[in-house]
Amino acid sequence: MVFNKATAVKKRRGKIGLFLVGGFIASAVWGQTLPPKENNSAENSSARVALATNGYRIEMNAPNGVADYLQKYLDLYRMQKRKDVVEEDFLLLVDQVPHNVQSLLKTLGYFEAQTDAQVRQDDNGVTVVLKVTPGPQVRVKKVDVRVTGAIEQDEEMMAQFRRALSRWLWRLPEGAAFEQAAWDDSKRRALDYIVSRRYATATITSSKAEVDLKTHQATLTMDIASGPAYVFGEVSIVGLESYPEKVVRDLIRFKPGATYQRRDLLNLQSELQSLPYFGGVVVETLPSEDAPYVAPVTVTVQELPHNKLDLGVGFSTNYGMRLQTGYTYNNLLNRGWVFDSMLNLSSREQQAEIGLSFPKETSGYVNRLYAAFNDSNLQGIRSRVGKLGMSRSKTEGLIERIMSVEFVNENRRDDYGADESMRALPFSYRWIRRDVQTQRNPRSGNILQLESSVAVKGLLTDESFARLYGRGIQYWPVGDNNVALARLEIGQTLTHYPEKVPSDYLFRAGGSNSVRGYDYQSLGIIHGVTAWPGRVLATGSLEYQQMVYKEWRAAVFADYGDAANAWSDWRGKTGVGVGARWVSPVGMLGADLAYGLNNQTWRFYFSLGMSL
Repeated sequence: MVFNKATAVKKRRGKIGLFLVGGFIASAVWGQTLPPKENNSAENSSARVALATNGYRIEMNAPNGVADYLQKYLDLYRMQKRKDVVEEDFLLLVDQVPHNVQSLLKTLGYFEAQTDAQVRQDDNGVTVVLKVTPGPQVRVKKVDVRVTGAIEQDEEMMAQFRRALSRWLWRLPEGAAFEQAAWDDSKRRALDYIVSRRYATATITSSKAEVDLKTHQATLTMDIASGPAYVFGEVSIVGLESYPEKVVRDLIRFKPGATYQRRDLLNLQSELQSLPYFGGVVVETLPSEDAPYVAPVTVTVQELPHNKLDLGVGFSTNYGMRLQTGYTYNNLLNRGWVFDSMLNLSSREQQAEIGLSFPKETSGYVNRLYAAFNDSNLQGIRSRVGKLGMSRSKTEGLIERIMSVEFVNENRRDDYGADESMRALPFSYRWIRRDVQTQRNPRSGNILQLESSVAVKGLLTDESFARLYGRGIQYWPVGDNNVALARLEIGQTLTHYPEKVPSDYLFRAGGSNSVRGYDYQSLGIIHGVTAWPGRVLATGSLEYQQMVYKEWRAAVFADYGDAANAWSDWRGKTGVGVGARWVSPVGMLGADLAYGLNNQTWRFYFSLGMSL
């Protein structure tokens, strides 16, 4: 009995002790987070309700740069808008804040950051109060980048590398604040510079960032082994079955034995991907590990079908309902010649065109022959135009160049019985520069187009003329999602008798992508209800787009411009309005409601971007 009683007493004491310790720990944890209330169960319930319905607020006391960085990457901010965060998850997030802040700020060079996190709950909800003291920022004391291997015998390459390293490759020079992202990027850029030039197997053998917390300075060291210098080997083509090999071989500008340059491989892949024959292209090399150090090249292509048929039905405020069809055959006579045809039918205009494009030359140029017919009835003028021409085009980086010569025969007749016929053989040059991050949704950068055309009387031309034209669009990002843009176009045709110049080489304005608030091509030389094309043109637009929901934006704009026979007759017309923009998979779709101040009319427009 004595043994059993003593045992029972010990058991009771153990249970009471565990209960008291558990209660002490629970009260201590809760006391550091949310202030106690009289009714603990009600308090827990209200906290959960506040988090579930209203989330929580964060008040941060930290230097601006540090605060911005933490707001972007700290988990506490990332989870703030979540509706499924319960009390347990919330308390864990708060508990991890000091550790997470310290880890994040180390990447900015703050290795002694101190963080105080407190939770306040009141009638307005739950608030997390953060006080962050980043401490001194570590700065770079010394940078030591060492390169060994065959490159040491290449004095010219070593000199180029050292210059590039000091000018633009290395993002952490001595005296700069240490940042982990800049450190990683500098290493990558330095290695990439060597790998892309002759030394295809170069590697980083060691890298170290030594931080002295007493002096708050860092010493950066990196060792690169260049490996041997390589030359190109033979080029093999994989996946080419139904197209002639010549369409690929003609674009290979390096020969076996030439110095290895990675940019040559990237340029070849880019050019091949732009061809109509292939849906995918991969250009890669497998450098040999032993002498002779040769890098054979393998080009793998995924072929597209020879035939392509496009059918479309749509509506344009410029032309009304439109039916469009196009057919392309990519391998005429088994030579890689591309035959294309197009037919557009609408209430205002009917277009037909056929063309024959030849494979891209080694120089990068593509030659094309074409014939086209256009029958339109716009602004009181019935125009029938036939064309025969050839063009030579090349795209290199951001620049596209197009040279062409075409024979144009046109008949123009207005509603009052005036009838004109003209022909011309103009030589034209077009230069386009597209410097935007994406053409689907441009938010910064610009697009510039310049054109010139010349025709000489007597050379299949009724009247000599010279036409100059320029058009540009500039985009500016506003905040994270908004954009402002400005468009300007100006043109002039130098000739004594514009009535003998084809309409395509004169100017009219109005409509979408021109001066909104006025009918399509309604601004020109006005005779009654007829708008004849003129010799001069100038239009401009200002527009601001504000994001309202995901890929949707609201827009406000103002347009101004006119076309006339001479600058002394030019009278700018103004249009203002509002619109909606949708960033669709195919580009920016727009709907605009515009008011023409001069003619006091409202007009509605659909458009696909402000393309050049």
